[in-house]
Amino acid sequence: MNSQHVVVDASTAQDYIGQTVLVELHWDDEPESFWQCLHVVGMVVPMEGVYDQAYFLTFDLNGQERHPNEVFFSDIRTIRAMRHRDRHGSGNVLGRIALPNSARSRAALPARRNSSTVPANGSTGAAHP
Repeated sequence: MNSQHVVVDASTAQDYIGQTVLVELHWDDEPESFWQCLHVVGMVVPMEGVYDQAYFLTFDLNGQERHPNEVFFSDIRTIRAMRHRDRHGSGNVLGRIALPNSARSRAALPARRNSSTVPANGSTGAAHP
């Protein structure tokens, strides 16, 4: 498929490795696009004269495959990295931007606040790397 707008290229794809993503895939011979949640475990970059297509190596969320599947960059219409757990029951588990923010702190907030061990502001007093 020749995408009119490249959503993922080799330079931006590396930020998705190790992430769980929601992707919208579209093929020329299919009338509707297809949404899928995947774990991105690697990528293959094009090599001139050998293979011209770049793709992700992925596993479905159910984890039943023995080997990763290929998701070609040219088939991706939309990709969103899943950023956080839905703590409010709203179903919103996607970040607002498409690229994962690798410079962001990975510290997790405690599950319960305002208890005897965790004050209302969420601080436990311990340092988080």
